[in-house]
Parts: sequence; structure tokens; C-alpha cells
Amino acid sequence: MQISSVGSMILMIVREIGEITVNAFFNPKYAKKYGYGNRYEKRNSYHVAISRLRRRGFITQYKNKEIYRLTSLGEKEAFLCALKDFRLSTDKNSPQDTNWDGKWRMIFFDIPEKKRRYRDELRLMLKVIGFKEFQKSIWAYPYKVPNFLKEILFEEQMKHYTRLITTDKIEYDKDLRRMFKL
Repeated sequence: MQISSVGSMILMIVREIGEITVNAFFNPKYAKKYGYGNRYEKRNSYHVAISRLRRRGFITQYKNKEIYRLTSLGEKEAFLCALKDFRLSTDKNSPQDTNWDGKWRMIFFDIPEKKRRYRDELRLMLKVIGFKEFQKSIWAYPYKVPNFLKEILFEEQMKHYTRLITTDKIEYDKDLRRMFKL
């Protein structure tokens, strides 16, 4: 189930400022930054999105139920929303670090069906970062792997199912070089 664009904006704002109230959400600074206009400024849209986020366990209320904060599940979801937003706002063909050091980074994973959500989130992160699917569950990337991705790969629920390999030699890598325009 996808999060509405208003819900995504709320999660990203709460991630940035730590907590949210109705006034924080309708602050013109954030309205401009996250690109929501008149159709989202109706408080009803906000309340519907907040209600959905609460039901899904992404946010929680405190201090007389006027202030909302992210739950641990919400933090992860807000991070994914921010990644999607980041990827949409940058040129998909230009990775952050365009100085290739001649090494390939390969991520292999075999995450069981019962942990499908982790597998889906990992695939999304890899796509957003700029990895390309080389074969099923094998992803390649020619640039340094961001630290946050390494941390995720080595989390307790993921480390037994993933491998990160850095190599300076792959026999016949012309297809990979073409993928990344190297």
C-alpha cells in the first residue's frame, strides 16, 4: 500500500524537524520546500493523512494529542520517502560521485519471503542510489557505497541474507560499463 503524497510530505517534514503540529505542516517554509499548494492546504487533507499514518504505525501522538512524532517504523518510511524525493529531484543518469575508481561494488541478496518488506525496501534503495540490476538479486555499482546503505546491509535482520563485494576486476565488464556510461 502506497503512502499519499500528503502523507509522504508529512513524514519528510517530521523527519526534518522532529515533530509536527497543524501549524508546522502549514508553515509556508515547508509548503514551498515540499511543493504542496492550495489543494493540500485544506486541513481536512492533513487530518486524513495523519489518521492514515497513525493507523499504519508511522507516527504517534503525545503532549495532549497535539504533537506527532515518528515511530521507528515511521523513521524508516520517512527515510524511504526522502530517498524517493531525492532521486526524483536529481538527474537519474548522474550519480553523486562521478569519479570512478575502477572498482565494482556488487550486492548479492537472498532475503526470504517472510521478510519480503526488507527485500522490497532494499531494492528501492539500490535503485534510488543508482545501482543497476545485473542479474536477479545481484546489483552492481561503480562508485563508493554510501555509509547508510552499509549500515542497513549489516543490520541484524539483513546481514544474514546480504553480501557486499568490492572488486577491481570483472571479466568482460563492457556491458556494465555501458550501463553506467563509463
